[in-house]
Amino acid sequence: MTTAQSHGSPITMIDRVASLLQVFDGHPRLTLAQIARQADLPRSSAHRILQRLVELGWVAREGYQYRLGLRMFELGSKVVQRERLHQACLPFMYALHRSTGLTVHLSALVSDEVLHLERIGDWPEKGEGWRPGGRQAAVHSAAGRAVLAQLTEAEWPELAFPPPATVYGVHSLAQLRRDLERVRDRGGVAIDIQGCSAGMTAVAAAIGPSGSDLRAALSLCGPAGTMSAQEAGDTVRITAMDIWYATSGMARRPGRSARVATITHAVRRTDITPAY
Repeated sequence: MTTAQSHGSPITMIDRVASLLQVFDGHPRLTLAQIARQADLPRSSAHRILQRLVELGWVAREGYQYRLGLRMFELGSKVVQRERLHQACLPFMYALHRSTGLTVHLSALVSDEVLHLERIGDWPEKGEGWRPGGRQAAVHSAAGRAVLAQLTEAEWPELAFPPPATVYGVHSLAQLRRDLERVRDRGGVAIDIQGCSAGMTAVAAAIGPSGSDLRAALSLCGPAGTMSAQEAGDTVRITAMDIWYATSGMARRPGRSARVATITHAVRRTDITPAY
């Protein structure tokens, strides 16, 4: 049976929820009657949806009035925080790419995957999973394992272990645990040598200390056998920490190496407009 939409009224549940939430734009508190009228919903439908949103924390009820709940604020704050992180990372990423010649990724842990938010560099040319907006299983990604190493197992999302692309990939929970111990021993640097993709080495470090709710990582990748994982790991770890200091407003720690000072100097001079 085909359902038609009449008089512009929302017909699907997602349309109804969206229409209901949008009425709070510019209106901190509204009654049920006001919400139903402005959302163009039957009063009974508006009440039923509101009750569920109150249970989820998306909407809060105060007497006869409703307002957006803390959960909506938390989700909105994460979006703002991630956008600010993205913008703050760009000059560091361009400087890191220019100083190393390697491809730089900014990635975030989303459920059991890493989502690539930004990429500076053209290599590898193939593989949609490496492009901005691409996703990869967290257990198969250096960026994903760098973030997971900062979390307790109780904080992990429910992880999936899809077949790895190569024999060097992570196959099991036991193997993942061993790898994360090595990440912690290296000061938070995750190294993936041809595990996620044949012919590629990737190193990553989480942005921010343990306990940070960013759950994002900076990574460098290049052809296996031609890039030094140790040197690249040191560079990406220190740059990730510098990004954290820059975004948090904390004073930078003393005693940075000459190499990092050079990178930081390049960051200050780098135009964040893409070079390509």
